[in-house]
Amino acid sequence: MQPQPARLYYGWIIVGIGFCNMMLVMGTFFSSGVLFAAIIGEFGWSRTTASLPFSIALLFYAATAWLAGHLFDRYGPRRLFPLGVLMLGVGLILSARASASWHLVWSWGLLVSQGFNVAGFVPHVTQVALWFQGRRGVASGLMISGASVGALLVVPGVQYLVDHLGWRSAYTLLGLAVMVCLVPLNLLWQRHRPADLGLHPDGDADVLPVAAHLPIPAAAASTAPPWTLRRAVGTPRFWLLCVMVTCIGWLSNITGVHQIAHMIDNGFPGILAASMVGFAGLLRAFSSTLWGGLSDRFGREVVYTFGSAFVVVSLFLLAFLHPASAVWMLYGYALTYGIGYGVHGAVEASATADLFYGPHLGAILGALELGWGLGGFVGAWLGGFWYDQWGSYHGAYLLTTGIAALGCLALWGAAPRHAHRLVNEPQSATIRPASPSTP
Repeated sequence: MQPQPARLYYGWIIVGIGFCNMMLVMGTFFSSGVLFAAIIGEFGWSRTTASLPFSIALLFYAATAWLAGHLFDRYGPRRLFPLGVLMLGVGLILSARASASWHLVWSWGLLVSQGFNVAGFVPHVTQVALWFQGRRGVASGLMISGASVGALLVVPGVQYLVDHLGWRSAYTLLGLAVMVCLVPLNLLWQRHRPADLGLHPDGDADVLPVAAHLPIPAAAASTAPPWTLRRAVGTPRFWLLCVMVTCIGWLSNITGVHQIAHMIDNGFPGILAASMVGFAGLLRAFSSTLWGGLSDRFGREVVYTFGSAFVVVSLFLLAFLHPASAVWMLYGYALTYGIGYGVHGAVEASATADLFYGPHLGAILGALELGWGLGGFVGAWLGGFWYDQWGSYHGAYLLTTGIAALGCLALWGAAPRHAHRLVNEPQSATIRPASPSTP
């Protein structure tokens, strides 16, 4: 007798756990601006001195993301995620004890950043890619939306605690809460692959795990060598994805760091500017799942193009903002940016898995994340440099529209549509494997 299939595929439980992890881990990451303002207020440090620990955290995160992916491939989430959560929690508690900039360099710049790394974006999107194939986009988008929910809940929550208890007590409590909530959750219910529970990807016995060279069809995948980081780096598709991820990093950080200051500079109240950022974050929480599901149905490139079009419109609205602007431009920016930006995480992760699925997917995704960190560093720095040179952000945001378009073109060049189609469409009886040199 065949065993009866479970009513709920365990992969959706994995997505739910990932959603909770991303909500608290990435919500903590987004709260760095709260800590930045608090330490300036207490110590009176220059902006350069105060920003040093956060800049080091970004660079250290990007430089070691490949290692987090490699560790996930080797040890799995039940070992890795609790370790990352402990690093994050201890780092937050030590940051709350800081009395000098170099204290924060060690506690936040190194320890907290590796908590983000080990229990953050790269291992989670790798895990979802292992559990889903046909519904990879919607599952990735749903899991990633936890980060947007975290920005909506954790950041104002931490700010409330800072206002009422002080920043030291606030970050001590945050560190304890992260560890108490997430360590048991991951120790008890995490699983690495569907095969650990005798399951198939998507919960469908007709879907075989693709553990080798794409775009070879699933039925022939076992005859080709698996993707490794070294093999992936030798293909043009990897570098095209790297260009796309670098563009995403630029876009994320030039807006994240400078958008509120730009709105205030053009005469809008700070509370309204912060509300617009929150509104955009709420939309991202929904749009990432929507774009991911649409990319499963209509293809990664097509959906990414539509999402990028929304982002370009939002950047034009932001670039042409001026003191006499009507408030509808601000609402228009938040609406279009919130809808469009959600396409990035879901499609990036799904497209990479389509092209380089296999036992080393985590290391490959981690290596791509180096592009995100470098793009983010340059984008955030360029925004400040542009303002110092010309007294506004207008030109910097116009330039960023071109960066967003470049990322879209790079994804079309990488062409994940071919690999995705071959995995999800029925195969013909005769299959001719692709050459190992196929990019």
